Amino acid sequence: METKDISFVMDGIRELENTEENERRSDLWKPIANTAEAYWHGNPRESLPCVPFTIEPEHEMWAKILGFDLDEYYSDGKTYLLADLNMKIYRFKNFLDGTPIGRTVSMWMGAGFEATLFGMEQQYTKDKDPWVGREPILKHHKNLDRLQRPNFYNSPPMTKVHEMYDDMKALLDDDFSVIMPEWCRGPFGLACHLRGMDQIVMDMLDDPPFIHDLMRMTTDARKEWAKQRLDFMRVKIQQGSLYNDEVTIPLLSPQLYEEFVLPYEVELSKFYGGITYWHSCGNIAPLQNRIREIPDLEMIHISPWTSLEESVVNLSGSNISLEVVLHPLQDIHLATADEIRSQLSSIRNTAKGMNKTVRADGIQVLSSVEEDIRKVKEWADGVNNTERRIVSVSAINKRDDGTYLVIGKSKLHGSVRDTKNKLNKLRR
Repeated sequence: METKDISFVMDGIRELENTEENERRSDLWKPIANTAEAYWHGNPRESLPCVPFTIEPEHEMWAKILGFDLDEYYSDGKTYLLADLNMKIYRFKNFLDGTPIGRTVSMWMGAGFEATLFGMEQQYTKDKDPWVGREPILKHHKNLDRLQRPNFYNSPPMTKVHEMYDDMKALLDDDFSVIMPEWCRGPFGLACHLRGMDQIVMDMLDDPPFIHDLMRMTTDARKEWAKQRLDFMRVKIQQGSLYNDEVTIPLLSPQLYEEFVLPYEVELSKFYGGITYWHSCGNIAPLQNRIREIPDLEMIHISPWTSLEESVVNLSGSNISLEVVLHPLQDIHLATADEIRSQLSSIRNTAKGMNKTVRADGIQVLSSVEEDIRKVKEWADGVNNTERRIVSVSAINKRDDGTYLVIGKSKLHGSVRDTKNKLNKLRR
């Protein structure tokens, strides 16, 4: 069902925000400042009686659930706004996890956003999240000083971002807010985008001073852009995040990470007053004894390719929370009831004594939207729970048959395609 009635959607969010269910979810997490990352990542409170979990389909799946085109989502303010508000409502009603609902719209402009600030292209399609342009722009060392420096107000992508921001602000009531995109990509990841991963590897061996010059430039550019963003938003500096898929074994050894990456991540943590979330979808277990040296690091992503057992040993005593992420195919789509129970029990026992949360993300459409949503619900609700908990919602969102209105185009029978998940591509 399609509607363009944003007031109707806002009323639905207000109703859900004031429920006991939302209070329960909110109480699971430490207070965090409003962030504008790809997805919401909560840091669990200590000494909870349970291990909180979150569920987050990829944008490609959201587009099929709600019926919007991703190229429009990343270029049109109203499309982005309706999709974001609808995601909040659908997620809250259908995925009984720990994700709270609120009245903040966070702008996320794709994994290659930071690279586009320097003039790189980002590729957009109707049914896939944007990808960084395949051609790096820093082909020669001498061109480093010639790269355009990002400006929060008038770098090429920012003119479109400001236009979308203004459009969304105009459509929302005053009790809703829009947050401008944050610079989330870590200095090394951005350096890989600008220079090219193969060249970065050779440069680390052949010309270490150039790598340090490049890392200095990406770090300084981020800090200056962040200051401009803070001035625009009229807020004080808040803790940042580091998205680091390129920081992984075997691309970086512990020694290379310590020499070329860690000093700049430490510098950014001191600049922001801490890092709320450090992310890599790769294998980071051999790097964790260095990563934990980042001051005021609050939570680290433990991907399916990183040993949880080694992570517990490496991070024990650090006060760093673990975001334990499941394999979207093996642990969710294809898992049996017994395997689901065994996996979650193993996580709880292995990380006993550590502050932790479990996350199911990277979820794509494998068979059909309906079937894959059913599988996610089965995982979330518990395999022996046939009656799902009832969420208190306004009658305006509930149909006579007990189902709920999903606001957006109804396209629940999308075409079947091979999943493009974290099995074969490390994305963020």
